[in-house]
Amino acid sequence: MISAHLFVLSVPNGSHDFAQHPSITFGDRPDRPDRQDLVSTTLTAAAMSPTGKGHSVPPMLARLRIPPPLMLVIGICLGLLYARLFSSYSPEREAWHGGHASTLHSSFGTAPSPRQPIVMPTLKQRKRVLDLLTTLTPHYTRECTRGAQPLYVEQALERYSLLIGHQTPSRNSWFGALGLNPFDGAVDVDALQHVRRDLTPQTHKYFFAINLYNSFDVIPDLFASMFRVGAILGYQNIFVSIYENGSTDQTQALLRIFDALMHSVGMRVIIKSSNRKRGIHAHRIEYLAEVRNAAMAPLYELRDSENEYFDSVIFMNDILPCVDDLLELIWQSRRQNAGVTCAADYMYHDEIRQPVFYDNWVARDINGTALENTPFEDVFHHAASSDRFQRHLPTQVQSCWNGIAVLDPAPLYAAPHVRFRMARTRERECSASECSLLCNDYWAAGYGRIVMVPRVKLAYDNKVFEIVHPARRNLSAIRGYTRLGGLPDNPRSDPQDRSWFGPHDRLFVEEESEELSFVPGPEHVWCWGWDGAGDLDGPDVDPVWERMPNASTKPDAVRVRHNRSFKWH
Repeated sequence: MISAHLFVLSVPNGSHDFAQHPSITFGDRPDRPDRQDLVSTTLTAAAMSPTGKGHSVPPMLARLRIPPPLMLVIGICLGLLYARLFSSYSPEREAWHGGHASTLHSSFGTAPSPRQPIVMPTLKQRKRVLDLLTTLTPHYTRECTRGAQPLYVEQALERYSLLIGHQTPSRNSWFGALGLNPFDGAVDVDALQHVRRDLTPQTHKYFFAINLYNSFDVIPDLFASMFRVGAILGYQNIFVSIYENGSTDQTQALLRIFDALMHSVGMRVIIKSSNRKRGIHAHRIEYLAEVRNAAMAPLYELRDSENEYFDSVIFMNDILPCVDDLLELIWQSRRQNAGVTCAADYMYHDEIRQPVFYDNWVARDINGTALENTPFEDVFHHAASSDRFQRHLPTQVQSCWNGIAVLDPAPLYAAPHVRFRMARTRERECSASECSLLCNDYWAAGYGRIVMVPRVKLAYDNKVFEIVHPARRNLSAIRGYTRLGGLPDNPRSDPQDRSWFGPHDRLFVEEESEELSFVPGPEHVWCWGWDGAGDLDGPDVDPVWERMPNASTKPDAVRVRHNRSFKWH
C-alpha cells in the first residue's frame, strides 16, 4: 500500500492501539517525584554520623570533602540529566507557539485563548489517530494501492520524497551521541522548541479549500486521504478550510468528527457550516462563486491578520481521491510552475455503459475547443493534446477544473485580485462557469501555464471509481499475452498499463517528469453560457467563440512569474 509506505517516510513506527496505552493523553502531564522531598531526604542521610542510626559510612569517606567547584559541576550535570529525562518539554508535551491559529476556529467549537500555547501530540500519538481513522472509515479508496507492484512503490517513494515537509529528528545532541537517548525514534526536543510554522525557512505551505454539500458518502475517504497527505507534506505546513452549506444528510455530523481529529494531530482547520441554499431565482454562477469564495476566505484573513502566505492552494470538490492522486497533482503543479493544475474526472454514461470524461463545460484544449463527454480516445480535438492525453502525459490546456485544481496563489494575492466570479454580462462577457472565468483571469494576469494530468483519474461515486481503477491481474491470466524478453515491469510492454482504465499502480515513464513547452493561449475560446436563474439542466445560451484578451495570447502569459519548483539535489 503506497500510502502506507509514504507514511513511513513521515512518522516513526509505534503502537497503533489506544487501548494498549491508557496512560497516554493529549493534555495531562504524568506524575513526577517530589523534588523537594528527594533533596531533603538526601541531605538528612548525608548529615548523619558514621555511628548514627542510619547507614554506616566508612571513616575515610566521612573525612572526604568535595571542593565546591566540583560539586557545582556535578550538580549541573545531574540537573541536565534529570531535565532531559523528565522535562515538561519532552516529546510527549511539545508546544507550538506560532501561527496564532486560534484566531481562526471551527464554527463547531470555541477558540482557545491566543495567549496559551497549543499542546502538540507526539508523532506516535498522531499515528494512532491516523490508524484509527483510516482503519474504520475509508470505503472506496482503501484499495487504491493495496498490493501495488514493488517497482511502483519504489518510483513513488523517490518521486514524492521531494514533497516531505516534516523535520527529520535530530540526533546531534550530546545525549544522543552517547547512545543513551531514551526518546530514540521520536522527534528530538531541540528540533521542536521555538519553531514557528510561519517562520520556518524553506518550507512550502499548502492551503486546502473544500466545498461540501450532501457529501456523507465521500467524506470518510476524503478524510483518510487528507490525513495521509498531511503526514507527508507536514501537518505544520497545512491549513484546511471547509465550507459546507445546505446539506440534508449527515455531512455536518461527520465534519464534527473531522474537526476533532484534525486538531488532535496538530493540523489547522476551520470549518464553516451554513444552512444557506440557492434561491429559486438566484443566478447559479453567482451563487457558486460566492460559495467557493467562502471556502477561500481564510486565505486572505491569515494574510491580513498574521502576515502568513501560502505557496500552493488545493481546491477540492466532493470527490474520491487516492493519496498519490493528490501528491501527483501537487508534484506536477510545482514541477511545471503551473498557474492551474487539474486532474481528469469521469462520470458513467448510461447509453454506452462506460465512464466518459465529465467536466467538459469548463475544460478547453489549447485551441480553445471544448473537450467532449466521450471515451478517452475522442476527448480532445487538438491532435497533439489528444496524443499526450491517451499516453497519460501532462497536457497543456486553456482551462480545466475536473474535481481538484492546484492553484498558484500569486494572482489571488496580487492586485488586481483574481476571485471566483460570475460573468460581466454588461460588458458582453459570456456567462461561463466560475471556474472557466478564473482560468481566463489567470491567463490575463500572466499565469496561463494550465496543465491537465491524465494519470490522475477522479470519480464521484464508487461505481465509476472501480471501473477507472481496476485491480491489477496476473499477466499470465490475460488471454494472448506472453512475455518474450524485454525488461520486466515495463509500462510500455504491459497491456494493463497501456489500457486507459488500468490499475492505479501504473508505472511512471520519463516523459511524465519533463517540463512542458508552454505556448500562448488561443485568440478565441468556445463558450456555452448559463444566463438564466433557477434549476436548469444545463446552459441556456447558444454557444459562441469568445474573444480572449490580447495579453493571454502573448508569450509573456506563460512566463514563470512565481517559482514554486523543487530544489533539485
